[in-house]
Amino acid sequence: MFERPIDRRLFLVGTATLLAPVSVWAAAMPSVKDVAFDPAIPALGNPQGDVTIAEFVDYQCPVCKLVFIELQKLMSEDKGVRLVMKDWPIFGDASRDAALMALSAGPRYAEVVDALMTNQRGLSPHRTDAILDSVGVDAAAIRAGIAGREAELDGLLARTDGQAGAFGLRGTPALVIGGNLYRRGLPVAELRQAVAKARAA
Repeated sequence: MFERPIDRRLFLVGTATLLAPVSVWAAAMPSVKDVAFDPAIPALGNPQGDVTIAEFVDYQCPVCKLVFIELQKLMSEDKGVRLVMKDWPIFGDASRDAALMALSAGPRYAEVVDALMTNQRGLSPHRTDAILDSVGVDAAAIRAGIAGREAELDGLLARTDGQAGAFGLRGTPALVIGGNLYRRGLPVAELRQAVAKARAA
């Protein structure tokens, strides 16, 4: 587990299994804007914040849930943090279903993310619906809204999957903070340091 600095324009991530020339690898990297400012992903925290944290996340990942608690602590004390949840459903169809539900929640997005991240049980479409309904979100209406948007949503998840692959990520969570990639979750003390580092850059 380590961090690497990221260029203002490109994320330059090294990997022991890299076989292509560095110039080709660098050219294939997604830009900071691609990762942190995808217009299809709502921002949590302060949408106008000066530091963006992007978390590659799966709603069935227990470590992701712990990191989310730490991120909430950070955002409660630092109003300059903008959080972007990069849905990367690597734990199967139930995770993908939950990601689609969250991304289709519209103005209830933050509530849906919070409800799914605080859930401590495995997911299924039925369980996801129950979680949403329990916090006053009409799961049936969200499911109805997904119809007709499949291509758009599939494209969004494919973009995130491609970015994770380009970075050589092997699982969730992973964090991009400012211009740095962290291949693990961070406790709030380290999050503070990472945000300070991003601001100083």
